[in-house]
Amino acid sequence: MGPGALGRVFAAALARVARVALVARGEEGARRLRAGYALRGPDGAESFVYPEAFAGDDAPDARWAIVLVKGPDTEAAAHTAARLASAGVLSLQNGWVLERLRAAARGVMADQGATTAAAWRQGEDVVWEAAGHSWLPPGFAELAQMMTAAGLPAEVSADIDEARLQKLAVNLLLNPLTAVLRIKNGDVLREPAWRMVRELAREMTPVLRGRGLSLQEAEVLELTARVARATADNISSMLADVMAGRPTEIAEITGVLLSWGGEEGVRLPQHQALYHLVRALEQVDRGQPLQQ
Repeated sequence: MGPGALGRVFAAALARVARVALVARGEEGARRLRAGYALRGPDGAESFVYPEAFAGDDAPDARWAIVLVKGPDTEAAAHTAARLASAGVLSLQNGWVLERLRAAARGVMADQGATTAAAWRQGEDVVWEAAGHSWLPPGFAELAQMMTAAGLPAEVSADIDEARLQKLAVNLLLNPLTAVLRIKNGDVLREPAWRMVRELAREMTPVLRGRGLSLQEAEVLELTARVARATADNISSMLADVMAGRPTEIAEITGVLLSWGGEEGVRLPQHQALYHLVRALEQVDRGQPLQQ
């Protein structure tokens, strides 16, 4: 569910070990997918992929559904996925969508994992930057085995909340800042951007630790630097969305943090400022007047 960069990577990889379908927003999108796309793998090898692709209403029944849509599309995708998948629905989306996913996917096991797989699109084609690693919730062992066999290393984590919170912490520090500054991931390691990252980490870490994150502030920064180095030439998904005039996942990333901070009576002025700046960029890049 969600034929963006990662969706196309997962479909191509998993097709080595199972029958796979990509589910697009509508028939026109499905038609473009069936026409094929070029995929350059982490080893530099290029191939052309012709996936099975369907609009949601026409998609076939499945054992598993993997949701890789943007945050604003979570409910619609989860509802369709729950109708199609008999074994379970797995989200590997950015941000924190767990409660919304489960509410929309009633009647089937649905949960959110975390992945460090990285890819980006060039038109219809895809550059698969890194296979990364995925952490899946308990109950998804069969899917983890299939992913690993397909070249997408995955494991079931008994402490999946920790994996989700670590991924969210990195998203919080990389995505909004790169979108506002219009820089590649690796550029956050340079000053003055890295000073801004440190200040954002100092502000948010107590809130995330209150939600169960085990990492200290220095460890959050170390993890973020590691991800930034591994994806140095990438632009974040949020920057790509802003540049393309698409809605971003700022609500599912920074918006979640602000909500948690509000529940605890903690002010997060720097994250609040980033949130409003990204919202403004969404409007500007779509040619819309700024809202009051």
